[in-house]
Amino acid sequence: MTPILPRRLKAGATIGICAPSGFITEPGSLEIASLYLSERGFRIVEAPHVRSRWEYFAGTDYDRLNDFHALVRDPDIDVIMAARGGYGLTRLLPSLDFQAIAASGKIFVGFSDFTALHLALLAQVGMVSFAGPMACPDFGHHNRSPLHDEHFEGMLRAERHLSPPVKMPFTASDGEAGHVLRAQVGDGIEGTLWGGNLSIVAHLAGTPYMPDLEDGILFLEEVNEEPYKIERMLMQLAHAGILKKQRAILLGQFNRCEPTAASAAPYTLKSVVDFLKGWVHAPILQNLPFGHVRDKITLPVGGYVHISLLDERHYQLGLGNYNRTP
Repeated sequence: MTPILPRRLKAGATIGICAPSGFITEPGSLEIASLYLSERGFRIVEAPHVRSRWEYFAGTDYDRLNDFHALVRDPDIDVIMAARGGYGLTRLLPSLDFQAIAASGKIFVGFSDFTALHLALLAQVGMVSFAGPMACPDFGHHNRSPLHDEHFEGMLRAERHLSPPVKMPFTASDGEAGHVLRAQVGDGIEGTLWGGNLSIVAHLAGTPYMPDLEDGILFLEEVNEEPYKIERMLMQLAHAGILKKQRAILLGQFNRCEPTAASAAPYTLKSVVDFLKGWVHAPILQNLPFGHVRDKITLPVGGYVHISLLDERHYQLGLGNYNRTP
Protein backbone atom coordinates (compact mmCIF):
# COMPACT_ATOMS: atom_id res chain seq x y z
CA MET A 1 0.00 0.00 0.00
CA THR A 2 1.44 3.37 -1.05
CA PRO A 3 1.52 5.65 1.99
CA ILE A 4 -1.01 8.48 2.10
CA LEU A 5 0.87 11.59 3.18
CA PRO A 6 -0.80 14.50 4.94
CA ARG A 7 -0.31 18.02 3.68
CA ARG A 8 2.66 20.11 4.76
CA LEU A 9 2.35 22.36 7.78
CA LYS A 10 2.30 25.95 6.54
CA ALA A 11 2.76 29.28 8.28
CA GLY A 12 -0.37 30.36 10.12
CA ALA A 13 -1.84 26.86 10.13
CA THR A 14 -4.83 26.06 12.33
CA ILE A 15 -4.47 23.40 15.02
CA GLY A 16 -7.63 21.73 16.25
CA ILE A 17 -7.22 20.36 19.77
CA CYS A 18 -9.50 17.55 20.93
CA ALA A 19 -9.49 15.07 23.78
CA PRO A 20 -10.46 11.64 22.38
CA SER A 21 -9.32 9.83 25.53
CA GLY A 22 -8.98 10.99 29.13
CA PHE A 23 -10.04 14.31 30.61
CA ILE A 24 -7.50 17.07 31.21
CA THR A 25 -6.07 16.70 34.69
CA GLU A 26 -3.65 19.65 34.87
CA PRO A 27 -5.47 22.94 35.60
CA GLY A 28 -4.40 25.73 33.27
CA SER A 29 -2.28 23.50 31.02
CA LEU A 30 -4.49 23.87 27.97
CA GLU A 31 -4.45 27.66 28.33
CA ILE A 32 -0.67 27.65 28.52
CA ALA A 33 -0.40 25.35 25.50
CA SER A 34 -2.82 27.44 23.43
CA LEU A 35 -0.96 30.63 24.28
CA TYR A 36 2.40 29.13 23.40
CA LEU A 37 1.20 27.69 20.08
CA SER A 38 -0.49 30.99 19.24
CA GLU A 39 2.80 32.78 19.86
CA ARG A 40 4.40 30.33 17.43
CA GLY A 41 2.03 31.64 14.77
CA PHE A 42 -0.68 28.98 14.87
CA ARG A 43 -4.39 29.55 15.15
CA ILE A 44 -5.99 27.36 17.81
CA VAL A 45 -9.47 25.85 17.72
CA GLU A 46 -10.71 23.86 20.70
CA ALA A 47 -13.19 21.05 20.20
CA PRO A 48 -16.42 21.66 22.16
CA HIS A 49 -15.80 18.93 24.75
CA VAL A 50 -12.03 19.23 25.10
CA ARG A 51 -12.50 20.50 28.68
CA SER A 52 -15.32 18.12 29.57
CA ARG A 53 -15.30 15.20 31.97
CA TRP A 54 -17.51 12.14 32.04
CA GLU A 55 -16.31 9.34 34.31
CA TYR A 56 -12.74 8.59 33.16
CA PHE A 57 -13.14 10.38 29.85
CA ALA A 58 -13.26 13.85 28.29
CA GLY A 59 -16.97 13.58 27.59
CA THR A 60 -19.09 10.64 26.50
CA ASP A 61 -17.99 8.44 23.62
CA TYR A 62 -20.58 10.22 21.49
CA ASP A 63 -19.18 13.64 22.44
CA ARG A 64 -15.57 12.69 21.79
CA LEU A 65 -16.38 11.00 18.49
CA ASN A 66 -18.38 13.99 17.25
CA ASP A 67 -15.63 16.39 18.32
CA PHE A 68 -13.07 14.42 16.36
CA HIS A 69 -15.18 14.10 13.22
CA ALA A 70 -16.11 17.78 13.35
CA LEU A 71 -12.41 18.71 13.25
CA VAL A 72 -11.88 16.27 10.39
CA ARG A 73 -14.72 17.86 8.38
CA ASP A 74 -13.74 21.47 9.12
CA PRO A 75 -11.84 22.73 6.04
CA ASP A 76 -10.06 25.38 8.12
CA ILE A 77 -8.34 22.83 10.37
CA ASP A 78 -4.87 21.76 9.24
CA VAL A 79 -3.66 19.77 12.25
CA ILE A 80 -5.57 17.66 14.75
CA MET A 81 -3.67 17.35 18.01
CA ALA A 82 -4.63 15.39 21.10
CA ALA A 83 -4.91 17.38 24.29
CA ARG A 84 -3.62 14.42 26.31
CA GLY A 85 -3.66 10.63 26.43
CA GLY A 86 -5.04 8.34 29.12
CA TYR A 87 -7.53 5.81 27.84
CA GLY A 88 -10.61 5.86 25.66
CA LEU A 89 -9.71 6.12 21.99
CA THR A 90 -10.08 2.39 21.35
CA ARG A 91 -13.75 2.74 22.29
CA LEU A 92 -14.15 5.01 19.25
CA LEU A 93 -12.31 2.96 16.62
CA PRO A 94 -15.33 1.05 15.21
CA SER A 95 -17.16 4.35 14.61
CA LEU A 96 -14.35 6.34 13.00
CA ASP A 97 -14.76 7.30 9.33
CA PHE A 98 -11.29 6.30 8.12
CA GLN A 99 -11.98 7.19 4.50
CA ALA A 100 -12.96 10.72 5.47
CA ILE A 101 -9.92 11.01 7.72
CA ALA A 102 -7.60 9.96 4.90
CA ALA A 103 -9.33 12.22 2.38
CA SER A 104 -8.95 15.21 4.69
CA GLY A 105 -5.18 15.30 4.22
CA LYS A 106 -4.81 16.67 7.73
CA ILE A 107 -1.90 16.09 10.09
CA PHE A 108 -2.73 13.95 13.12
CA VAL A 109 -0.34 14.12 16.03
CA GLY A 110 -0.17 12.69 19.56
CA PHE A 111 1.22 9.76 21.51
CA SER A 112 0.28 7.43 24.37
CA ASP A 113 -3.38 6.43 23.87
CA PHE A 114 -3.29 8.21 20.49
CA THR A 115 -1.26 5.18 19.35
CA ALA A 116 -4.61 3.51 18.67
CA LEU A 117 -5.41 6.08 15.98
CA HIS A 118 -1.93 5.89 14.45
CA LEU A 119 -2.11 2.12 14.04
CA ALA A 120 -5.73 2.09 12.88
CA LEU A 121 -5.04 4.71 10.20
CA LEU A 122 -2.08 2.72 8.93
CA ALA A 123 -3.98 -0.58 8.98
CA GLN A 124 -7.23 0.71 7.51
CA VAL A 125 -6.14 3.23 4.87
CA GLY A 126 -2.33 3.37 4.86
CA MET A 127 -2.21 6.96 6.11
CA VAL A 128 0.91 8.40 7.71
CA SER A 129 0.34 10.17 11.03
CA PHE A 130 2.75 11.45 13.63
CA ALA A 131 3.70 10.14 17.04
CA GLY A 132 4.69 13.36 18.71
CA PRO A 133 3.83 16.02 21.26
CA MET A 134 0.38 16.64 22.69
CA ALA A 135 -1.02 19.95 23.87
CA CYS A 136 -1.07 19.61 27.65
CA PRO A 137 1.85 17.33 28.57
CA ASP A 138 4.25 18.89 26.08
CA PHE A 139 3.21 22.50 25.51
CA GLY A 140 1.12 23.16 28.61
CA HIS A 141 4.04 24.18 30.86
CA HIS A 142 7.19 26.29 30.67
CA ASN A 143 9.76 23.47 30.61
CA ARG A 144 9.26 22.58 26.96
CA SER A 145 11.68 20.46 24.99
CA PRO A 146 13.96 22.15 22.43
CA LEU A 147 13.40 19.10 20.22
CA HIS A 148 9.92 20.33 19.29
CA ASP A 149 11.22 23.10 17.02
CA GLU A 150 13.37 20.76 14.96
CA HIS A 151 11.56 17.45 15.08
CA PHE A 152 7.94 18.57 15.37
CA GLU A 153 7.56 21.77 13.43
CA GLY A 154 10.61 20.99 11.28
CA MET A 155 9.34 17.62 10.09
CA LEU A 156 5.77 18.78 9.52
CA ARG A 157 6.86 21.83 7.53
CA ALA A 158 9.25 19.92 5.25
CA GLU A 159 8.09 19.08 1.75
CA ARG A 160 8.25 15.31 2.30
CA HIS A 161 7.97 15.47 6.09
CA LEU A 162 11.70 14.95 6.50
CA SER A 163 13.64 15.68 9.66
CA PRO A 164 17.34 15.62 10.55
CA PRO A 165 18.75 12.19 11.41
CA VAL A 166 18.63 11.29 15.09
CA LYS A 167 21.87 10.11 16.72
CA MET A 168 21.51 7.55 19.53
CA PRO A 169 24.05 5.64 21.64
CA PHE A 170 24.24 1.93 22.10
CA THR A 171 23.58 0.89 25.68
CA ALA A 172 26.29 -0.33 28.03
CA SER A 173 24.78 -3.82 27.95
CA ASP A 174 25.42 -3.99 24.21
CA GLY A 175 29.15 -4.07 24.87
CA GLU A 176 31.72 -1.34 24.82
CA ALA A 177 31.56 -0.90 21.06
CA GLY A 178 28.19 -2.52 20.35
CA HIS A 179 29.84 -5.06 18.07
CA VAL A 180 26.82 -7.39 18.03
CA LEU A 181 24.47 -4.62 16.96
CA ARG A 182 26.94 -3.31 14.43
CA ALA A 183 27.01 -6.73 12.82
CA GLN A 184 23.20 -6.92 12.81
CA VAL A 185 22.71 -3.46 11.34
CA GLY A 186 25.47 -3.97 8.76
CA ASP A 187 25.15 -1.57 5.85
CA GLY A 188 21.80 -0.32 7.08
CA ILE A 189 18.19 -1.31 7.60
CA GLU A 190 15.20 0.22 5.84
CA GLY A 191 11.56 -0.33 6.63
CA THR A 192 8.20 1.11 7.56
CA LEU A 193 8.26 2.78 10.96
CA TRP A 194 5.31 1.97 13.19
CA GLY A 195 4.41 1.40 16.83
CA GLY A 196 3.98 3.59 19.88
CA ASN A 197 2.78 2.78 23.37
CA LEU A 198 3.37 -0.90 24.09
CA SER A 199 0.10 -1.43 25.96
CA ILE A 200 -1.90 -0.15 23.00
CA VAL A 201 0.15 -2.05 20.41
CA ALA A 202 -0.37 -5.30 22.32
CA HIS A 203 -4.04 -4.49 22.88
CA LEU A 204 -4.69 -4.16 19.13
CA ALA A 205 -3.04 -7.46 18.19
CA GLY A 206 -5.53 -9.66 16.37
CA THR A 207 -7.85 -6.78 15.50
CA PRO A 208 -8.49 -5.04 12.15
CA TYR A 209 -6.70 -2.00 13.57
CA MET A 210 -3.31 -3.73 13.73
CA PRO A 211 -0.98 -3.10 10.77
CA ASP A 212 0.41 -6.21 9.08
CA LEU A 213 3.86 -5.20 7.88
CA GLU A 214 6.53 -7.48 6.47
CA ASP A 215 9.14 -4.70 6.48
CA GLY A 216 8.36 -3.13 9.84
CA ILE A 217 10.63 -1.16 12.12
CA LEU A 218 8.69 -1.29 15.37
CA PHE A 219 9.21 1.39 18.02
CA LEU A 220 7.85 0.96 21.54
CA GLU A 221 7.60 2.96 24.76
CA GLU A 222 5.78 2.58 28.05
CA VAL A 223 5.12 4.27 31.38
CA ASN A 224 4.19 3.08 34.88
CA GLU A 225 4.36 -0.65 34.12
CA GLU A 226 6.44 -3.22 35.99
CA PRO A 227 9.06 -5.02 33.88
CA TYR A 228 7.34 -8.41 34.07
CA LYS A 229 4.17 -6.82 32.67
CA ILE A 230 6.21 -5.29 29.87
CA GLU A 231 7.62 -8.71 29.08
CA ARG A 232 4.13 -10.22 29.09
CA MET A 233 2.98 -7.70 26.47
CA LEU A 234 6.07 -8.32 24.36
CA MET A 235 5.42 -12.03 24.55
CA GLN A 236 1.90 -11.45 23.29
CA LEU A 237 3.38 -9.75 20.23
CA ALA A 238 5.89 -12.58 19.86
CA HIS A 239 3.25 -15.33 20.13
CA ALA A 240 1.08 -13.46 17.60
CA GLY A 241 3.95 -13.66 15.09
CA ILE A 242 4.37 -9.90 14.97
CA LEU A 243 7.91 -9.56 16.31
CA LYS A 244 9.39 -12.07 13.88
CA LYS A 245 8.21 -9.93 10.94
CA GLN A 246 10.17 -6.87 12.05
CA ARG A 247 13.43 -5.75 10.49
CA ALA A 248 14.35 -3.94 13.71
CA ILE A 249 12.86 -3.07 17.09
CA LEU A 250 13.48 0.37 18.58
CA LEU A 251 12.97 0.73 22.31
CA GLY A 252 12.15 4.24 23.46
CA GLN A 253 11.83 5.45 27.02
CA PHE A 254 10.22 3.18 29.58
CA ASN A 255 9.55 5.82 32.20
CA ARG A 256 8.89 4.69 35.79
CA CYS A 257 8.95 1.05 34.67
CA GLU A 258 10.71 -0.49 37.64
CA PRO A 259 9.93 -3.33 40.02
CA THR A 260 7.98 -2.16 43.03
CA ALA A 261 7.99 -3.22 46.66
CA ALA A 262 5.02 -5.44 45.86
CA SER A 263 7.00 -7.41 43.28
CA ALA A 264 7.76 -11.03 44.07
CA ALA A 265 11.31 -10.46 42.80
CA PRO A 266 13.27 -7.47 41.48
CA TYR A 267 12.87 -8.42 37.82
CA THR A 268 14.39 -5.56 35.83
CA LEU A 269 13.86 -4.04 32.41
CA LYS A 270 17.37 -5.14 31.45
CA SER A 271 16.32 -8.73 32.17
CA VAL A 272 13.32 -8.24 29.88
CA VAL A 273 15.48 -6.92 27.03
CA ASP A 274 18.05 -9.68 27.45
CA PHE A 275 15.27 -12.27 27.31
CA LEU A 276 13.72 -10.63 24.25
CA LYS A 277 17.01 -10.86 22.37
CA GLY A 278 16.71 -14.63 22.60
CA TRP A 279 13.29 -14.57 20.96
CA VAL A 280 13.84 -12.27 17.98
CA HIS A 281 16.57 -12.24 15.37
CA ALA A 282 16.11 -8.60 14.41
CA PRO A 283 18.39 -6.04 16.06
CA ILE A 284 16.97 -4.48 19.22
CA LEU A 285 18.14 -0.88 19.47
CA GLN A 286 17.60 1.20 22.60
CA ASN A 287 17.73 4.84 23.71
CA LEU A 288 15.20 6.16 21.19
CA PRO A 289 14.23 9.62 22.52
CA PHE A 290 10.49 9.03 22.53
CA GLY A 291 7.91 8.24 25.19
CA HIS A 292 6.34 9.74 28.30
CA VAL A 293 9.27 12.09 28.76
CA ARG A 294 9.94 15.76 28.08
CA ASP A 295 12.46 15.30 25.28
CA LYS A 296 10.80 13.40 22.47
CA ILE A 297 11.28 13.46 18.74
CA THR A 298 8.35 13.30 16.32
CA LEU A 299 8.06 10.02 14.42
CA PRO A 300 6.16 9.38 11.17
CA VAL A 301 4.00 6.30 11.77
CA GLY A 302 3.88 4.65 8.36
CA GLY A 303 6.93 6.52 7.07
CA TYR A 304 9.81 4.69 5.47
CA VAL A 305 12.96 5.18 7.53
CA HIS A 306 16.60 4.14 7.49
CA ILE A 307 18.77 2.88 10.35
CA SER A 308 22.51 3.16 9.87
CA LEU A 309 25.68 2.97 11.92
CA LEU A 310 27.12 6.38 12.72
CA ASP A 311 30.28 5.38 14.52
CA GLU A 312 31.59 2.75 16.94
CA ARG A 313 29.12 3.67 19.67
CA HIS A 314 26.10 5.22 17.94
CA TYR A 315 23.40 4.37 15.47
CA GLN A 316 21.35 6.86 13.49
CA LEU A 317 17.69 6.96 12.49
CA GLY A 318 16.90 8.83 9.29
CA LEU A 319 13.28 9.99 9.46
CA GLY A 320 10.78 10.65 6.75
CA ASN A 321 12.32 8.81 3.79
CA TYR A 322 9.24 7.90 1.77
CA ASN A 323 11.13 6.77 -1.32
CA ARG A 324 10.91 3.03 -0.92
CA THR A 325 13.63 0.86 -2.36
CA PRO A 326 12.41 -1.44 -5.18
